[in-house]
Amino acid sequence: MILTRAPLRVPIGGGGTDFPSFYKVHGGYILGFAIQKYVYVVIHKTSDKQYHLKYSKTEVSDNLYSLDNRVAAEALKFFDVPPGLEISTFSDVPESSGLGGSSSFCVALVLALRTLQNKKIIPDLLFTDSYDIERRKANQPGGFQDQFFASYGNAQEINFTDIFFSPSNVNSVIEGLLPHLRLVYVGNSSKRLDIAKIQDLKTKQGDQDMVNNLLAVKQIGKEIMGALVEGNYDEVGGHFRNHWESKKKRDPNITNETIDYMYSEGLKSGAIGGKLIGMGGGGYILFCGDKLNGRFPSVELKLDTEGAKVLYKE
Repeated sequence: MILTRAPLRVPIGGGGTDFPSFYKVHGGYILGFAIQKYVYVVIHKTSDKQYHLKYSKTEVSDNLYSLDNRVAAEALKFFDVPPGLEISTFSDVPESSGLGGSSSFCVALVLALRTLQNKKIIPDLLFTDSYDIERRKANQPGGFQDQFFASYGNAQEINFTDIFFSPSNVNSVIEGLLPHLRLVYVGNSSKRLDIAKIQDLKTKQGDQDMVNNLLAVKQIGKEIMGALVEGNYDEVGGHFRNHWESKKKRDPNITNETIDYMYSEGLKSGAIGGKLIGMGGGGYILFCGDKLNGRFPSVELKLDTEGAKVLYKE
């Protein structure tokens, strides 16, 4: 039996600019950090020559092409794993929370399968394998930041183009921000994949409104970093608010009455500003401000500095 985990992530700025349809033309920027909340994967061999998947549903089959969980199926194909394996997963947060859980699952599974096959384990390989499996082979829409933070952990500022990739560790800057943040759950995000597909399609088509929106988000992300370096956390909150107003214009499904209500109440509870994490439709709102009260249950944010990790091997 092998037990692995991979951290979830919280983006601070630049979300959406890590889609290849955008950054290959315009360049991208991501600022974010991995948190001490995790997705766990357990694998062990069975004797019945079937693939067993246990997540929010249970699947049993000897045929990888019949499995609904395409990320797991493509990972098993990628590593040429024969039938006779059970994969179970569980998480510290609800499913479809907008914290990158599907990618954390993929990274934790890649780590488990590499461990099973005694293959080399370094963050670079976990990142490239999981990105290839999830985005290219399973054809799940999205960027690369989720797999990156799940593989490497830590806080990162990343500037990138199609031929340039420059991550910088910014743990010390983000550590100062954490006491000013509150992560509040607003419900399941069932429309996130549709929102991602529409953003990707419009960007590929050169839709000027979408491109301008993402350019604005990139600039806001850089301004957030500038405010963090200066220790001006109220300014960070203001940038969060501007980011949220910009993000809502991308797709009508990004927000709803519940999200709007929770956002409004968060501002009344002392937040300077906030933004919805992930593609939209649900998940968590990240509030920022020095006078936040405890009106809503929230997730304690601590920085993960380990990345994906093997917890047990028998």
